[in-house]
Amino acid sequence: MQGAKTKDELLHIIADEVAAFDLHDLEQMNARFERKAAHLPEGYRDRLLASVREEIFAAHHRLVLLSRNGGGSDEPPDPALGAYCSMVAEACAAKAREKDPKYLYLKYLLSAFTIFILEEPAHPVGTPFPGGQIVDEWEGTYLCPVRDKADDVPFALCPFCPAVQSDEPTYPEMRARREERRRRENLANYWTNYKG
Repeated sequence: MQGAKTKDELLHIIADEVAAFDLHDLEQMNARFERKAAHLPEGYRDRLLASVREEIFAAHHRLVLLSRNGGGSDEPPDPALGAYCSMVAEACAAKAREKDPKYLYLKYLLSAFTIFILEEPAHPVGTPFPGGQIVDEWEGTYLCPVRDKADDVPFALCPFCPAVQSDEPTYPEMRARREERRRRENLANYWTNYKG
């Protein structure tokens, strides 16, 4: 992936690598996460698992469609791609000391597609975090409540993710508050600048 000169080239490299995996591999990856999340509180776990399924299956589906329909661009990939590839190689080598890094590699491939081709967060909008906050999108900017915690997690996707640390809490109900605040700002601006 490091040698890709355009996003289109990167898209096809990722698609070729992902083609080595089948639906059973995607299902296994999802099942492994379900086992890890089995002890979490039910409401949180259900919302988290829905996001993980989107992260796996929707990303795979979009990757296949985009690569088959020629949806890449001639733009160069983000310069952080080189560091991402180095991190992936290091993470997979570390995992290989314990067991097969196959599913970890698949996760990083799907995340590379989401981050570097789609320019979206690795965790889909709506992904919940402990405490109730979520990954959110506001006026074209992706907001993450834990973006600044990336250094606490080895081999994290966070340093490469286009989401930014949110300035305010990103609870699901905050979107309505932001919309109301924006409406009031627009009205105040209208009356202030009205020349009629």
